[in-house]
Amino acid sequence: MKSDHVVFDRGQPIEHRIGRLVTLWTGDGRGPDHLVTGRAFHAVYCWHLRHGTDHGIAWAEYVTAAYDAIGGDEGWNVMLRARDVCESCGDTYRLENIGLCTGCMEYTCYSCRGHGSCAGEIV
Repeated sequence: MKSDHVVFDRGQPIEHRIGRLVTLWTGDGRGPDHLVTGRAFHAVYCWHLRHGTDHGIAWAEYVTAAYDAIGGDEGWNVMLRARDVCESCGDTYRLENIGLCTGCMEYTCYSCRGHGSCAGEIV
């Protein structure tokens, strides 16, 4: 979708990026154009699972709409079974077994966990 780039703009904390997504989405009639997919969705959804109750109803509605757009439960389960590489050590994992840093937007395994000076949160 056309708003994945908002999540990949690493110049702001993930909370600000999600806030911008929600603002774009609500300002544009809540259509599908501002819903995120792929790695961007993975970051937003996992972050929301940890921190979603700290924000308003529009945030929850946005995440629900994006979840539905990727195929709901079935789409999420397909995504979790996909494989990707830990960008720290190069080992391959299913997404259900790897973390995603909300700062640098890189996948990292739980053995590597951090990536030096990145201030992001592993979700």
